[in-house]
Amino acid sequence: NEEAANDETMSWAACCSNKQMQDMFFGESSSMMFKDAAKGRREAPCQWCFEQVQMFVLGKSLIWVCDNCKGISEACEKCGTPVRQQTIRKDNYKTCSMCFKKDFKKLEKTKVQYIITTRTLSQLRKDLEKVSSQRENAAKDGLLRPFLYLVALSPVARLQIAINLGWTFIGDGLLGDSHAEAWDILSRKSLGLRDRMTRMRDMWFRREVNWYSILLPLCEELCVPAYMNWSEEFVSPKLSYGEALKEVHKASSSNVDSLENELADKIGKHQRARMSSLQACSLAELKNSEAIRKLLTMPQLQSQAVQALLSYAMDTTYLLLARRDGSEGTGVVEAEDLLEDVLAFMCGVCSGEEQVFEELQKLKRPPKVGRDGVEVERDAPPPGSILNANITGFWLTMDLLDIDASAGAGKILPVVYQMLLFKGRLALHGIRIEDFMRGDF
Repeated sequence: NEEAANDETMSWAACCSNKQMQDMFFGESSSMMFKDAAKGRREAPCQWCFEQVQMFVLGKSLIWVCDNCKGISEACEKCGTPVRQQTIRKDNYKTCSMCFKKDFKKLEKTKVQYIITTRTLSQLRKDLEKVSSQRENAAKDGLLRPFLYLVALSPVARLQIAINLGWTFIGDGLLGDSHAEAWDILSRKSLGLRDRMTRMRDMWFRREVNWYSILLPLCEELCVPAYMNWSEEFVSPKLSYGEALKEVHKASSSNVDSLENELADKIGKHQRARMSSLQACSLAELKNSEAIRKLLTMPQLQSQAVQALLSYAMDTTYLLLARRDGSEGTGVVEAEDLLEDVLAFMCGVCSGEEQVFEELQKLKRPPKVGRDGVEVERDAPPPGSILNANITGFWLTMDLLDIDASAGAGKILPVVYQMLLFKGRLALHGIRIEDFMRGDF
């Protein structure tokens, strides 16, 4: 009876008609929280990506999701602004950066400067050759390949990965150090890739997680049905822990390299299998257009690593374009629009990389001219925004493959898949990760 009475009281307190009871149970800003939650969306500063964004409420809760970076927040108990859990003070009083830190604008400015920083190809090579304590730790633990992939990624991509895994570099002393950020993504306690891969960790034998033992569970869970064997799905051999340990401590491992390529290719094929027959036919017609045919026959796009990237870019950008009119993927897609979005998807390695596709740039559709005679640019994320991480396609893939973003594989796949696709981007510039590992083993 006492529990029923308490439930009844809480139900009455949650009612928007009684502000005094709301304040007693939920804090002074509770009425504003409930009104915002009832609307389902609001504009607010995000403490993950430090941008003024649209936030959406999850179901009938008071949990908010940033539309830009997908960071999850709760409502500040002082002003109702969404706040990420990591900033909750020890007294359990949830306060936002506007109320507590007082430096949101300063951090926002720092973030913008961090994101717009670019590297030339020679600077990227120097970063991959750089010697550091983090690099030594990665090599010792069999994590050098993912470490170098993360170092090669753009700053905004590493920031988005950290947010996906549950923290942010903004306001952190690591911000701007590619080696420190890469190692933090791999090794952060409880949240990093290594600690999230508990499936392959055998505590009895004190086995540590390495790159192969991160890839293997993803391959088994996402690509090998329970009624099939590994050899029926994968050409790459399934290695024992001892064999894998030797492979990840080699400067060049054909087994690890082929498994990376196969996983990247299979995720793209699984997404393609979810296309409707109408979408498949429409995309096949687009591939016969002059612009797309020239793209597909480029000599530098014929390697296995680049082919996985190209196929995924083609399918994903098509599906996104087909949805831009608000339909369920049945919108009309023009070949020029598809070409432009595919080229944008395959960039992101270094400054001046547009020269790789210089001939194809001429096939782009001329900018549209508005009534005032001014050229109308296509939608593009503003400079310094987290949207420049360009991962909208990954969320679409997760949705199409019915992967729960909060589950183990759902947290790991977007991170690992970004690294594997970036391998293809590096190959476009003649960069092989193996060439930068020879001095470590």
